[in-house]
Amino acid sequence: MSAPARLPTRRRQRGMVLLFTLVALTVVLLAGLSLIRALDVSLLQAGNLGYRRDLANQADRGMAQAVALISSGALSTESARNASLGSANYSASRLATNAQGIPLVLLSDAAFTAAGMSGADLVDSASGVTVRWVIDRQCLAAGDVLGTACALDSSLSEAAADDRYRLVRSEVRAVMRISVRATGPRGTQAFFQSVVTR
Repeated sequence: MSAPARLPTRRRQRGMVLLFTLVALTVVLLAGLSLIRALDVSLLQAGNLGYRRDLANQADRGMAQAVALISSGALSTESARNASLGSANYSASRLATNAQGIPLVLLSDAAFTAAGMSGADLVDSASGVTVRWVIDRQCLAAGDVLGTACALDSSLSEAAADDRYRLVRSEVRAVMRISVRATGPRGTQAFFQSVVTR
């Protein structure tokens, strides 16, 4: 009678399966981590766009406040616009700006105070947004509007083709720049500008 055949040992096979399983789990773990990281970046970008949109909407309140001061408020008359008015955040002469054209008084609270501006900021405590505006007439100095020292409204110039559309000397209007800074949560800031004449 012959001896029974021995079955091959499976110890090596079990070790190889465990090794392949660990490698597969490591690959799945790395893929999951990269997916979570990509999701975090997408959420961060979506949040930034949301902040930017909210700051733009809040800045409209500052623009409306400044336009109201010019059209029917403290700056509605030419004589009122000939001198700076700190309580309305108004400068009768052009303010110094940075390379992007933003007035320096909007970039720093100390510069804002040093310029004598004291108009109250618009604060929305629910959203944590603060809106500050400044208005500066585009003239080299305070006083009467002079064509040689001020940027004038060019929509009705003296060089108009038709006499009916030429400005008479008493209707010369200086350009005013409204600059708004909206500061949101986590120190985010957005700047907006518009040009008006009155």
